[in-house]
Amino acid sequence: MEPKFKRQLAAIVFTDIVGYTHLMHINEDQALLLRSRHRELLIDLHKKYGGEVLQFFGDGTLSIFHSSVNAVECAVEMQIEYKKEPEVPVRIGIHVGDISYDGVDAFGDGLNVAARIEPICEPGGVFISERVFEDIRNHAWLQAIHVGNFQLKNIAGDTPLYAISSKGMALPVVRNPRVPPSQQLRPQAIKANSFLQVDDQDGKSKSVASILALAFGLWGVHRFYLGKRFWGIVNFAAFFISLMVLIEERFPWLLVALAMLSVVEGILFTVMPQSEFDAKYNGGLSSSAKVVKVKKAVEKKRSADPAQTRKSRGSIIIKDAFIAYKSGNYDQARKYFEDALQYDYNDPHTHFMLSCCLSMAKDARQAYFHLASAVDFGFQEFEEIYHNEALKWLRAQPDFDAFVKNGYRQVAYLDTAKPADLLESKSYYDTTVLDRIADLGELLERGVISRDDFEDQKKTLLGHG
Repeated sequence: MEPKFKRQLAAIVFTDIVGYTHLMHINEDQALLLRSRHRELLIDLHKKYGGEVLQFFGDGTLSIFHSSVNAVECAVEMQIEYKKEPEVPVRIGIHVGDISYDGVDAFGDGLNVAARIEPICEPGGVFISERVFEDIRNHAWLQAIHVGNFQLKNIAGDTPLYAISSKGMALPVVRNPRVPPSQQLRPQAIKANSFLQVDDQDGKSKSVASILALAFGLWGVHRFYLGKRFWGIVNFAAFFISLMVLIEERFPWLLVALAMLSVVEGILFTVMPQSEFDAKYNGGLSSSAKVVKVKKAVEKKRSADPAQTRKSRGSIIIKDAFIAYKSGNYDQARKYFEDALQYDYNDPHTHFMLSCCLSMAKDARQAYFHLASAVDFGFQEFEEIYHNEALKWLRAQPDFDAFVKNGYRQVAYLDTAKPADLLESKSYYDTTVLDRIADLGELLERGVISRDDFEDQKKTLLGHG
């Protein structure tokens, strides 16, 4: 007897824990703790707001509500609770549409849209479709901002998406000019009321050095700025010597030489690649000073909060990691950075540095994973990705451009079944079954299910189970 699918119009909610798969590899107990907390809070709050949980799969969930307002209110309260210790980094996507459900399996166009909104969402945020936005736009305290029109996979036309901006939800900003807007799958996040403000002026600036060389190069000011005190003193002394020669012999050759040298240096600073400038004057990595500053800001702001003790310990490990990294001991640095993730898994710079170490070790799979995780958690120094020497090997990989175009996400390649195989394994050509297999493929692509789960469920749908 064929199962009876119940079809209904509902507010469809997808949730997913960010970075869960990798966390399982490095700290299974912590991963299971976060998943348990994720599910317990979700179940309790769904009861409060009248939601129905249809499926749990891995670290993700699918649920429905009869009201868009209830769905969004529930999602916002979930994110507020997930930000408390132990913090659970969760994405939530919501859409209103048709869904069919038989008590075990669910499918439908509405589900497909919601499933593709969730991966675009920022960790700690709630992204909604235009249909949901129309339902909540007059709500007393729910506000949302338009984050752009997205070309969702297998969805015709552009889909306008909105981010809930109430109650400190994660908000997006434009992030990557190299990627067309339709392919920018994961805009960067900033958090409302966030106390962390990273100073973009950390480290030495190439443009400042160039201006100082052109305007004040005669006195060696640019050398002092770049930390070259000895040569700055030499330059300063040479200026006074040339001035004395000019007064005594009225021959300005030394002064002219100093001026020409300053102009040449100013031009060289302007045309010098950022990576080369960082290697010479910023210790090889411009983001390192920012990482330390963010860690210090966390410690200063939350020093009275015992829950921050773990992150404080992590910052100590990160300092050791940078010492090993700068000394060229990339394997030891990698181990330190992996240890640091156990104290603060959401730190984007730690993921970025791990990607650098893994690129040096020529481990493409893990290097891609941590680079994608860095972007997921808010890494914004995209020029660093293109100029950092440690990532040179990774950038040379044939699939790197596809990785970037896919919004800094790894592209999963599924084994393509031949049409003949499908026809042999099923006596009839059921488009519903094929649609459900495509949905499974989407879950595999997102890492929600394993390849074994995909194959088992595909066989079941095709009549092999």
